[in-house]
Amino acid sequence: MTVRLGDRSGSTSILNELDKHTRASADSLAKLSSGKVFTAQDPRAAERAVADNLEYKLRSLNTSKQNINDGVSLLQTAEGGLNEISNMLIRMKEINVASASNTISDKERKYLFIEYQALHSEIDRLTTTTEYNGVPLLNGADDRTPETTNLMLGDPTSDDPDQNVNLISLGNLKNVIATTVGLGLKSAASLLKNDDGISISDALEFLEAEDSRYGSIYDQALETISGFRANFGAIQSRLTKAKDYNEVAYENIAAAKSRIADTDYASEVSKLTQSNILTQTATALLTQNNLAGRLGLSLINSLLS
Repeated sequence: MTVRLGDRSGSTSILNELDKHTRASADSLAKLSSGKVFTAQDPRAAERAVADNLEYKLRSLNTSKQNINDGVSLLQTAEGGLNEISNMLIRMKEINVASASNTISDKERKYLFIEYQALHSEIDRLTTTTEYNGVPLLNGADDRTPETTNLMLGDPTSDDPDQNVNLISLGNLKNVIATTVGLGLKSAASLLKNDDGISISDALEFLEAEDSRYGSIYDQALETISGFRANFGAIQSRLTKAKDYNEVAYENIAAAKSRIADTDYASEVSKLTQSNILTQTATALLTQNNLAGRLGLSLINSLLS
């Protein structure tokens, strides 16, 4: 009678399968826990290189988006100040036109110019304090005002700033002077000291424009402000379009990276379930394969006893 104490080759084969399924289960668990398909057992070097390159582009786009948002915030800050100056200019013109009438007395005219002077001072205060991160936006006469403010929207395309299409320069900030002096508005402070009031001739002088093409100094000042607002508005419009493109590009590149690097949970859970079943099956088969050896050993023990 021949008794085989287990099939050694069969056990080896089952052990190999058990090891393979155990590693597959560990790999699936690593992918499910990290959310990435790249693991120690499945490095996918080529795909990882592509995914890393896409990640680099995503971070670059994210930085560009932040620069765009900062630029828009800067322009909106300047626009807000210019809008208030425009409103004050309109009110100052109303006051001045009302004061240039013989239907009111010199003292009543002085009362009107009290408000005028308050608005005059407020324009200077507003232009002096309208800043973005310490950069004056409405007072180019300030020494802190840079000649040019640059906004980088992406990787440089050229060493020459004039040829770099990803560089937007907010130039001529030195020319943006929205102070009362810059707008040609006269101060009524000295006239308000006169107890007798303000004469109509003085009121008419406040209306006179420096440029004969304009009906009044306020019309000239408003056109100057409109020019500033047009320049700021044009750049803001460009930045808004750049932001729209940035968001679309980010979405598309993120989707491409996700298809390469992110775990397909439905597929990986299915693989994990299959690996677990095969692991349990291999374990049961290994136990069954070793049963013959245990039976043979029991037979030998019984014969020897």
